[in-house]
Amino acid sequence: MVKVLILGAGYGTRLQRDLNASENYKHLLGVPKALLPLGNQDALITHWIKLFESHGFSLQNDIYVVTNGQCYKSFKIWAAAHGIPLDHIANDGTLTNETRLGAVPDIMFGINTFGIGKEDVLVVGGDTLFLHDFDLDRFLSTFNKCDNECSLVTTYRVADEDVHKFGIVETNSKGIITSFLEKPEPTSTKARSACPCFYLFHRKAIPLIQEFITICKESNAPKEAYDATGKCLAYLYPRFPISTFSISGRIDVGGLESYIEADKYFEK
Repeated sequence: MVKVLILGAGYGTRLQRDLNASENYKHLLGVPKALLPLGNQDALITHWIKLFESHGFSLQNDIYVVTNGQCYKSFKIWAAAHGIPLDHIANDGTLTNETRLGAVPDIMFGINTFGIGKEDVLVVGGDTLFLHDFDLDRFLSTFNKCDNECSLVTTYRVADEDVHKFGIVETNSKGIITSFLEKPEPTSTKARSACPCFYLFHRKAIPLIQEFITICKESNAPKEAYDATGKCLAYLYPRFPISTFSISGRIDVGGLESYIEADKYFEK
């Protein structure tokens, strides 16, 4: 069975600044992005666990969350309310944005802490949701039907004027990633496929994630080199096949405006 690892260790500094400046939403100051109430659920990531549970995932055995020292207590309270074992919530030990591990190290921290490195692992960004038409069954079926062993990521089309805001993937005729471009100019590629943090890593690809982190650290690369998850995909795709699954779009909670939009969408 695939294991789910939700990333909730970011500090959401832009959103916290927005909340602090807002009279109507200041009561949410200090709430981690992944735990913001959204639509008809108590937290953004509750939408995910409801979806996973409805597709046969066990809350007691298959769902794990990585967070930081600042938010650890809040995530434990949330987990207890939803029947998720408290030892499925891991504290990466950091207390500030400046000392954060970074998203990719947090992936490996979670995999190692929970002992799931021999499993296929679905990594989910804790600030991201998909539109209502996302078909999890078809996504999992696509992974299981890969002709050869491969990892699977989601992609969605972005407008020309937005290409420079995202990591863009180029693929071959079979949908296998052949290039990863970090926020390219739209004139530099015909590709328009952005790739959100919803990655189903084949168990044989997981050692390559650690390899990527080790190389970055040994070369004294800045934290930005391995903070963004897309940088890890750029390292993986030449070494392990990564297939793509098209979705209609995603909702990313970055600042207050995007949170308000997401809240309205999920009230539908």
